[in-house]
Amino acid sequence: MNKQLNINKFFNLYVSFCFFISVIFLYHKFLYPTDWTTSEWLINYHGGFTRRGFVGEILLQINYFLNFKIRYLVYFFEILLLLLFYILIKNFFKNLKFSLLLVIIIFSPLGLLFPIIETESMGRKEFLFYCYYIIYLNSLSQNRNMLTNILVILGLPLINLTWDGSIFYYFFLMYSYMVQKNSFNQKNFLKFLNLSIPYFISIILLLFTKSNDEMLNLMCNAINEPCFGAMNFLNYSFYDQMNYGISRLKIEYIVRYILIFVFCFFPLIAVFFNPHKNNKYLFGYIICVIPSFIFLIISFDWGRYLSILYIFSLLTINFLIKEKKIDIKNSFLSKKIEDWIKNKKNSILYMYIFVYLFCWHPKSTLTDDIGSFPYIRVLNRLYDYLLV
Repeated sequence: MNKQLNINKFFNLYVSFCFFISVIFLYHKFLYPTDWTTSEWLINYHGGFTRRGFVGEILLQINYFLNFKIRYLVYFFEILLLLLFYILIKNFFKNLKFSLLLVIIIFSPLGLLFPIIETESMGRKEFLFYCYYIIYLNSLSQNRNMLTNILVILGLPLINLTWDGSIFYYFFLMYSYMVQKNSFNQKNFLKFLNLSIPYFISIILLLFTKSNDEMLNLMCNAINEPCFGAMNFLNYSFYDQMNYGISRLKIEYIVRYILIFVFCFFPLIAVFFNPHKNNKYLFGYIICVIPSFIFLIISFDWGRYLSILYIFSLLTINFLIKEKKIDIKNSFLSKKIEDWIKNKKNSILYMYIFVYLFCWHPKSTLTDDIGSFPYIRVLNRLYDYLLV
């Protein structure tokens, strides 16, 4: 019991430390002229309706009263968003019975650490979607049907107007909805589709929306800066984005990211394999994962998007554990780990775990090689920011 309590305390400290580090790292980059994180939140509707502009327009309207430099308002918003995210994470994993396999899954290089070591992924719009998804999963767990319906009918279209990448994770919402209803039948499927009609309308609106140079100039004049970062991609069509991604593909990149996917997602997938229980939930999870590979085709930030998929998977796995749909302690891999410990192979096992968790990490963009010793690099950067 004390051991379990200590692990939970460590997890809470780890989450708090992640927030602290994020605030400091964001402070040292949000004023950089071409900072992508800042540019995403500055997309607005002053040049007309466009993709990803909903929150940016709200921030601009708020700033008319506050009269801040708009980048500072974005920074404060990012802090509040990250604070909400880490509080939700902390509570979502509260009272969870940690096992060695779950520790491996939670502290994966693609998990909570990734946006801290790869700071261009820190505080981006997917964090708003993470927060939404955790609140949504909590509403399902607590059988708050009215809140669940509101989150799908109203919340999901607003998320889409803020970050249109949400479409590639839509099946996670449907999957968890049907899991909570204890039935993957046609009735629940059609009910969720009906709830999603406003979301589909928002998708159609965005599909026929493309900014032009005049719209971009008006949008950027509203923030008193030239267009930069994510703003410069708003006039790209789906076809343009696909060409942008495919033109940069090389065999070595594909092989690298296949290996990253296998190493990082194998423990997650292994959770579903239980010799004493039907693993019927695995097929639904695979359906959730497949659309993300379409996202990779039209994107350049492969490491970032694999991390998004991983965090959505992690949250979903925890939801399934809470709903008692899967039993991680009796899964095939957990049993194998226990056998290794019983057979006195602890040193070999812990060496594998140490190398997996502490010695490498994926980079954010497609063309970057594998990074090394992420925690050391985070601490070195923190030392430079605070003491040098």
